[in-house]
Parts: sequence; C-alpha cells; structure tokens
Amino acid sequence: MKKICCIVLALPLLLAGCVNGDAGVTDPKVTEEPSSAATETLPDDPGTETAPDTETEPETEPETVPDPSRVTLMIEDFNNVTDAVKYFTMPDLSTFGIGFPELSSDTEYAQEGASLLATLRRDTWCQVYEIRGERLDVFKEAGDGMYLRMYVAAPDGSSVGFTFCLGSENGSHRSYPDAAGAILTDISGKSFETAAGNDTDDAGPSSSFRVPAGFCGYVAVPLDVLRPWRGSEGISGIGNVDYLKLDVRPTVADAGDRCAVDALCITDSPVAELFPGRADDPGSSYSSKNEEAEYMFSELKNKEATFQYCPEYDPKGYPGIKAVWMDGVKYGGKDTKFFAYIGFPEGASSDSPVPGVVLLHGGGGYAYPSWVKIWNDRGYAAIAVGNTGYYPAKEGMTDFYSASSWTREIPAETLKADPRIMPPDNDGMYSSQGKLDRMWMYHAVAQTMTANTLLRADPRVDADKVGVTGISWGGVITSVTLGYDDRFAFAVPVYGSGYLNEAHSWMRDNFNTPGTKELWEPSLRLKGCRTPILWLCWADDNCFSINSNSKSCLDTENGVLSVIQGMGHGHIEGWSREEIYRFADQTVKGGEPLPSPLTLPGKGRDISFEITVPADASSVKARVCCITEPLSYSANGRLHINGQNTIDQEWHFTACKVDGGRISAVLPDEAHSYYVEISAKCGGKTYITSTPFTDVEQ
Repeated sequence: MKKICCIVLALPLLLAGCVNGDAGVTDPKVTEEPSSAATETLPDDPGTETAPDTETEPETEPETVPDPSRVTLMIEDFNNVTDAVKYFTMPDLSTFGIGFPELSSDTEYAQEGASLLATLRRDTWCQVYEIRGERLDVFKEAGDGMYLRMYVAAPDGSSVGFTFCLGSENGSHRSYPDAAGAILTDISGKSFETAAGNDTDDAGPSSSFRVPAGFCGYVAVPLDVLRPWRGSEGISGIGNVDYLKLDVRPTVADAGDRCAVDALCITDSPVAELFPGRADDPGSSYSSKNEEAEYMFSELKNKEATFQYCPEYDPKGYPGIKAVWMDGVKYGGKDTKFFAYIGFPEGASSDSPVPGVVLLHGGGGYAYPSWVKIWNDRGYAAIAVGNTGYYPAKEGMTDFYSASSWTREIPAETLKADPRIMPPDNDGMYSSQGKLDRMWMYHAVAQTMTANTLLRADPRVDADKVGVTGISWGGVITSVTLGYDDRFAFAVPVYGSGYLNEAHSWMRDNFNTPGTKELWEPSLRLKGCRTPILWLCWADDNCFSINSNSKSCLDTENGVLSVIQGMGHGHIEGWSREEIYRFADQTVKGGEPLPSPLTLPGKGRDISFEITVPADASSVKARVCCITEPLSYSANGRLHINGQNTIDQEWHFTACKVDGGRISAVLPDEAHSYYVEISAKCGGKTYITSTPFTDVEQ
C-alpha cells in the first residue's frame, strides 16, 4: 500500500484534472430519515414459526461465587480445529439464505490455548455444530450434580443464544438439558442467572439460554434434568449420549461481531479458573474509553494516510472526479477500508495550491460526487467520505441517489484477494458500552481525520487551508471530530451540533443511550476548539433543535450561528446554503465576512447589539424571531411528520432597527424565547446569520 511519500507522487497522476462534471446533471431531493437503534428482527429456524425473543438482562447475583471445578471431563478444547465446517459436520443452510460464519482459531478469547471464533455476517444468525464419536464417552463418567459447561465470549454488539441437544442411537433419540438452571459467570467472577427460552423454536420450553453482548466467561447448564426434544423420544440416560449438537443464535448487530467458544466439558462446577478484578476487556491498559479515544485519535493525527485508486468506480458524468479506497482503523482486530470520491479544481498545482474540504454525508446518504463538484467549481479540492461503509454496487453507475446503487457487502472472492472489511454502519450511538473499535462514531471520526491527512499531503492543496463540513449525522461527526483534530481551517456543521443530549427532537434519545453522552457528546470538547465554525441550522428542524446549535455556538470561541426559517432537512437543502461558501472563502481566501453579531443583545426586552457589516453589503436587515411559550416538540407538533416529534410553536416576527453596525428592537410582551435574524444582501445574494436562541428575562 502507498505511504504518504507515494501519495505525493502518485495522487497527481491518478487524480489530476479533476475539474467540471456534467453541467446537465440535476440532483433530486434527498431527505434524511431518523436513525433508530442498531437492532434488527432476526428470523428463526428455517421452516419454523417465529419464536418469541428471549433476550433478557442478567437478573440476580448470588451472594458467593461458585468454587472452581475439581472434576473436568473435556469434550472439546478447540485447540486443533483447522476446518470447523468439516470437523463439526456443520449443515449447509444456504437454501434458507443462511451462510457459514467466518471461522478461525483465536487466542484472545480463549480459556486456554485456542478458542473457536466465529466472525458474523447478517446471514449467519443460525449456526449448528455437531459432535460425535469417542469424545462423548465422557458422558459415561458423568455423575450426579454435574454441569455441561463452556467458555464463551460475545465481546461486541450481539447477544448470543445457545441450545444443547443430547442424542443417543446416533441422534435418533434426543433430549435437552433444562436451561432454566443455566448459570453465567463472567471472568471477574460475577455470576448471573438468565431467563430460559426456546430460541430454536423446535426444541421445547426452557431449551435455550442467552448470553448478553459484552459477556466473557463461563456458561453452565445442569445435567440433572433432561427433557425430550419436541417430537422426539428422549434419551434413556446421560451415559448413552453419542451425539451432541450445539445450536448458536447470535442477534447480529453488525457485520464483524464475534462469538468465541472454548473448553466444552462436563464438570462439577459452573466455573473453572477465575480472574478476579478483570473486566470484559482484560487486556485494556486505559482507565476509560475517553482516555483510549484521546490516545487513538492523537496517534491517528500523526499517521500517514494510504489509498488505492479504483477506476472502475469513477463516477460517470463527473469527469476528473476519482474513486478511491482508503485504509481505515481496525474493526474487531481486522483491517478496514472505506470509500471516497475526490476531485480538484482546474489549475490546482504544487505551484498554485488550493484550499480543500472534507465532506461528510448524513443518514441515508452516500459519498456524492455532485457535492465534490460543487466545491471544485468554487476552487476547492474536495473529498466526499462514505462514512457508513457503503460503496458503489456496480461499475459505471449513474444514479448516485438511489439506495439500490450502493452496497456494504463484499463478495467472498474479493475478500480472498483483499481481506479488509467494511467499517460499521451508523448504529444510532447504541454501541457506546462496547469496545471502542466496534463503535460507528469511532470509525466515522477516524475516517474524517484520515481524509484530512490525505488532502493535506497532496502538493496541490494548501495544507493549512483544509476545512470540513457535514450534513445532519455528518454535522454530528464534524462536531465530534473538531474536539480531536485541530488541523481544520474552518468547519460548517449543518443541522448537527453539540448538546444533542438536550435536543427536543428524537436525536435526544440517541445521545442519552448508555455511555454515549459521556463519550461522544460533542459539547465535552467544544470549549477548547479554536477552529472558526459556522453552525448552520433550520429553525424547525425535525431531527435536531436550535437550542443545541445555540449552546454549541456560545461554547466556541470563533463560532457563528445561522438559523434559517423554512429551510427543510436534507442533503441538497443542506449544501445549497450560500452562507457555507462565503464563510469558507472568508477563512481561507480572505473573502468578505458574513454579517454576524459582535456582542449579544442583552437579557431584557429592550435589546441592542453590534454586528459586523460586510464591505460589499448593499443592505442589512434584521428581525426578531420569537415564540410565545417554552420550546417543545411533540407527536402532535406543527410539522405533522408521521412517527416523529416536531416543534409545537409558531414563530412570530418583529422588525428591528438597523443603524449602521448597531441593531436594536423592543421584544413583544408575549415573547418567551427568541433569536435575531440578520440578513445582508451582498452582490445579489442574501446571507443570514443569527444571535443565539435564548429565553427572555422575565
């Protein structure tokens, strides 16, 4: 793979001449949908009815940890498994759309030696492992009070259900141990009870138990009570077992989640070796995930960016804009790659370097080449990052706005030649209690920083003049990244901001999920940010709310707020605002500034404040935008968007007096909260900025 020294030489050859695309291409409206929890409803056993979800949280904690085992009759230690599909006679379920997981030998999640590690895809929700032969002779030695025990790790976002089937006469008679007595003990020695269910839907009540996501430790089922498998005659005794089937049902949260099993045995205790004080990540040397993120991003900022040109995906209709794979950070120990479109304006060279910008799409969006072209036409190098792992589904595609044009799946033959996997998809911030490298936001921020590094390394780009802008979820990524990467010359988060845990919209739920507010809330780091930032938002946004944007602006030393009435929420609505490009030109091209407040209006009803008046402004106007009650969102809100809470209040407007660089007004008696909209007409275009949204002092 090319290092930075190669990028400097190769990038001009691969990407030179990235200028104008097809001027006749029209962008259809793209509207972003709200995100939801990264969970999905999974089908049950092929050909059976759907079983109820039996996943539960651990309930009670015994007063004492069980004594470690003294008797261990090993069935399978997984140390010498080279071909698990053949070794365990795993059935081919491809006719049901179910594939084999990626199986490997692993030492990280093993009791000792090696474990069997399954790396999951969405089509591997059902796995069946069969054991026969003399390894099962140990059942003849099983006495009273014994357990069938296994070491299990589910370190990522998937919980995993297990069902044991014990058979005799080569499996013609079948029973299952009653999972109502299943005991889970994590590697720190903490024991849990778990509710039993029937994940397979063909065994019987209390046939399965579920291991929660993040678990690492022992699972044990007593062998005292064996129940006949539904539709089968049960085995006559434990000593007759000559067939053992392990049915595994992970709830796959994302491709790349893992499940490891080790040390399947019969024993006198639900635990073996204990590891007091160890957490579910015993190898971690960080005191917190915040500390880990800080370290990882600081290292990444100084790391060389690498890329591979993929001409087969060059966007038709946009001559000069190029498609690249970029190397991402590791995901579950595996290398990743992410897709991007990159382009340069005509005339950009090492003798005449241009400013640059990183472009981050929102939910339901992709790496749009039309967005790259907009910035190229304005004299900027631009790279549009596919921050959810999607890339073109076929070569030569022309419809960049249809979901069917993009895919996350990597063909098996491609993986053989290039084992890098896709990074995680947007998980709605529901992964913040897992490992850092399993979190979508970690990868999204890392991709943004890597794209910044790539632009800065190109000789046609002025490294000190690279900015970033993102729309909706892309605005959130921008806001988070600014706390870790101080190299950006400017930033324009559109819709998204900090203080999302205080939003009135559905986004509030996403940023109050366990661990998210403490780790990823942008406001944690905004006060230390010196980057000039334009906080651009819609007054009635259904996904965000202006209280969050206003607080974010107040936190940032070089922040400017622009609240737009009647804007709408979408990618094209977001990137079409002229304020974005004037702000960028102001910071990196020495252009005229936006009209913006120099002081705050005050806290009473008689307001007065100073503004910056652009030299090219032919007129400046201002108005108070107020609501008559506290800001609130509800299902019966004014926008009437099905399934979403939207703003309840109507806006009321009062003209302000503009006297040179001073604006003054008297707020209406009924005004409860307000902001002042400032608009300046410059060169035939109107630019809008705002004072922060605030409550009127009563």
